[in-house]
Formats: sequence, structure tokens, C-alpha cells
Amino acid sequence: MTRNTLAGWVELSGFPKFTTTLIPFLLGAVLAWHEGYVIDMPVLAVSFIAVFLLTNFCFVLNACSVYADLKQKGVIFQVEGANSLHSTAVSGRFNALENGLISVKHAVTGAYLCVLVALPLSVLLWLPLNTGPLTMPLGLVGIIIAYSYSRGPRLSYHCLGELALTIGVAWLTVFSGYYLQAHQVSWLPTIVALPWMIDAFKLKLTRELPDFEYDSLINRNTLAIRLGKELTAKLCLPLTLCSWAAFIPLLWLGVPYYSLLLLTFPMFYTAKSVILMHRGDWKNRDGLRTITKKAFTGMILIPVALIGIFVITILIG
Repeated sequence: MTRNTLAGWVELSGFPKFTTTLIPFLLGAVLAWHEGYVIDMPVLAVSFIAVFLLTNFCFVLNACSVYADLKQKGVIFQVEGANSLHSTAVSGRFNALENGLISVKHAVTGAYLCVLVALPLSVLLWLPLNTGPLTMPLGLVGIIIAYSYSRGPRLSYHCLGELALTIGVAWLTVFSGYYLQAHQVSWLPTIVALPWMIDAFKLKLTRELPDFEYDSLINRNTLAIRLGKELTAKLCLPLTLCSWAAFIPLLWLGVPYYSLLLLTFPMFYTAKSVILMHRGDWKNRDGLRTITKKAFTGMILIPVALIGIFVITILIG
């Protein structure tokens, strides 16, 4: 692999976006700790690597699929700065491919290699590290969702990508992080992850607005396309309120009330994105970029705040 190809792979992967899977996975482990299970550091380290690899598999495969479809339609991309947390199809997401740093073929090959490396890690977790009978099924579900999102059944092309992301990124990560430490099934990770799941679904809808025309061009029938821009924008407020309401069960989980002040951080950024959306800033490109940045910041701060709340609960206990 040449230096340019490696640089292209790193840029295309968008490593900062891996926070969307690694932080929720850590939240699941912290929840197991909160329930009295001692954190198994070897399990945490190996599973972190596996989650990292599967995240790379999903992100790179999806980027290559969308890029290839758009190029078939003759789309010429303008290179816009570096790939970042907030890049979409119209804002630098495909820079590495467009600049020729890496080809679609090499990128896809690298994505499948990530799965090949992740599989033996799952076996290591299951047998030598004895994490429980659901270890392999959970890993396979993650692989299937990541693959099906843009290949095979192409869920993201048939108005099911939002649901796949909510299950695979928002729920499965937290549940798996808990299970691999506790080796038990519990409702706790689902209850705690609910506000994160709702907000992740909402962010997915929001991030589909900048790519609305591109997705339409390749017949990628996202939920935003089915609903239309106006209705998608209007859903931001009720989904945000549902996400905030989902914090209420925390009051019955024995966390100190003052620790809930940490929730003001994600709620602050989320509220700002809702206000901007409500006043119509989504109708122009710069306004929509600001909305997605603030919405993403608010979303990712939810599992961060939840980790802080439960760590405080553990330490004072």
C-alpha cells in the first residue's frame, strides 16, 4: 500500500465519526460496571478494536457505494476542505476518492479486510475470553446491518437506512458494550440508550437534507425524500422533545439528581439546532451546515453525559 493510498484510506474512513459507535459502546460497559460487574480490561480492549473495524467497514462501504452511483450519473464533485465529523456527499466526504488518493476498488477491499480481522476477534471474545453465547450473534448482526445498509438489500436506498442506523449504531453498540462485560441480557442498556437512539434517528434525518438532491438523483429513497424537506424539518422539534422525555427514567435508576446537570450540555446544543431549524435556516446551505454541526454535537454529547452520570453514581456509591 502506497503512502497516498494509506492517507486516502484514513481520510475516507473519517475516524472522528467513530465516536458515534465507540462512545456508546463504552457507555454499555459503564452500565455493566454500575450494575456491579468488574470491567474486564482485555475484553474491553479487544471488543473496542472489533467495533472500530466494523465501524470502518460500514462507513467506507457506504461511502464507496454512494460515490460510485453518483459518478455513474456524471456528478462532478467540488473538493471542499478536509473530511470531518460533519461531511456529507456535498461537503468533502468523497475528497479522497475524487483526488485519486485511493480508488473505490482499494477502499472496498480494505473494508472487507476489516471484517476478516474482526471475525477472529469475535471468536477470541467468545471462547478464550468467555463473554457469553450471544457474542458471535451480536457481531454477526453488526456485520449484516453494516453490509445491508449500502450493499445487498441496500436498506438506505429503500427508506430503511434510518431504522438500520438506529438499531446498529444507537442500540446495538450500547447493548453489546453491556453484554460483553456482564454476560447477561438486561433492559438497562436499552432504557438508558433510548434518548440517544431517538436523537441519532433525528440526526440521520437532518443529515439527509444536504444530500437531498444527490440522493434523489441515484434513487436513494431516504426517509427525508419520502417525507419531503418541509416535513423532515418539522419533525426535528417533536423528535427532540421525545429524546428529552426519554431522560426521565434516569430518575428511577438511583443516579444523584445533581449529576443530571450534565444533560444540559447535549440539550443546549440540541436546542440551538432546533431553534435554527424552526426559523428556516435549513433552507440555505450555510444555515443547514450550522444546524447539522450543532445537532451532531448535541447528539454525541448524550452518551458522553450518560457516561458521566453513571461514573459519578458509581464513585459516590
